[in-house]
Amino acid sequence: MPPTTENSTAPRLDGDVLESLFQSAGLAILACDAQARIVSWNAAATRLFGESGALVVGADVASLIPEEDRESFRERAQRCMTAAEPFEIKVRLGGTDDDPIWFAVYVTAMIDADEVFRGMGVWFRDITLRVRLEREAKRHERLGSLGALSGAVAHHFNNLLCSIATSIEYTTNLSTVAAMRRALARAGDAVSRGAALTQQLLAFAQGDHRSFDLADFTETVLYFFDEEEPPLAARNIRLLVDWERVPVTPIVREHLMIVLRNLVDNAAEAMRGGGTLTVMIVRRDDKHLGLSIGDTGGGIPKEDMDHLFEPFRSTKAQLGCGESGKSGLGLAVVHGLIGEMGGTITAHNIPGRGARFDIVVPLRR
Repeated sequence: MPPTTENSTAPRLDGDVLESLFQSAGLAILACDAQARIVSWNAAATRLFGESGALVVGADVASLIPEEDRESFRERAQRCMTAAEPFEIKVRLGGTDDDPIWFAVYVTAMIDADEVFRGMGVWFRDITLRVRLEREAKRHERLGSLGALSGAVAHHFNNLLCSIATSIEYTTNLSTVAAMRRALARAGDAVSRGAALTQQLLAFAQGDHRSFDLADFTETVLYFFDEEEPPLAARNIRLLVDWERVPVTPIVREHLMIVLRNLVDNAAEAMRGGGTLTVMIVRRDDKHLGLSIGDTGGGIPKEDMDHLFEPFRSTKAQLGCGESGKSGLGLAVVHGLIGEMGGTITAHNIPGRGARFDIVVPLRR
């Protein structure tokens, strides 16, 4: 084997070798001119398109792409011709609705030694098996998630029902009205927690249609924290709100209130000895506004960060059965509702200051 050096270049192949390589390739390959017209194709392309009669010298290569994907293909092919920008799309070529055949279409620019654009190479690769495996993996993942969610819900409601049953049974054996009232109050508390959990589940499933009154994003946030300042002060938590004027952005008021309620409850629990809750509303750019809510608590444990927005992943109590009585759905609900608004939410630990949640939503004029 001849030695190679860092500056060595591969020897050029002659025409016969290139033609042999072209024809023996396992992928369907088409060569097109600078106007995206077909000029040649290999044997694999003949096997793929030959019976359809679509392989015609001079034909628009986009005619081989399904109609629903054709316009997008043409737009990206134009960028490939003007900026030598390669691209790949997934298209369905044949098969049935129950068993479609999928191909990845990869398009590259052909540039000569003088860096002049000469045309495009279009490659078709059968990815049906890969698509099937991906869908099967997603199906198993969904079933696994559904099983975990169902088990968590069943476990939580079982605890609530046990609490109710125990309280009622205890009541029947009491002789004083005061003791009976205390037992029934515990049962009522369990019922209330069950109702609250049901509301969270409805919001998480994006099926909570109780209220679709629209309100301005900034006005809703300011109203919420104006109402929240006294109870926070009673817990020795100082509230700092900093906001700048942004365009009116209509959102579903009830959904934003649920988001704020969950985030503030989490922050307050992280500052049981008191602290500072900082709220900021800013215009991120011409199309987005941002809301940040930060606390001075202990921060988010590193091992919880990657699973923070998963349902029933409470960091305060296992399935909400600990001291806090939380269900572990709050941040999952927050994530889902912010997604419904077309926005995103991220969490960060601020060194020496606690945790901060950053929400970004699109401006709507």
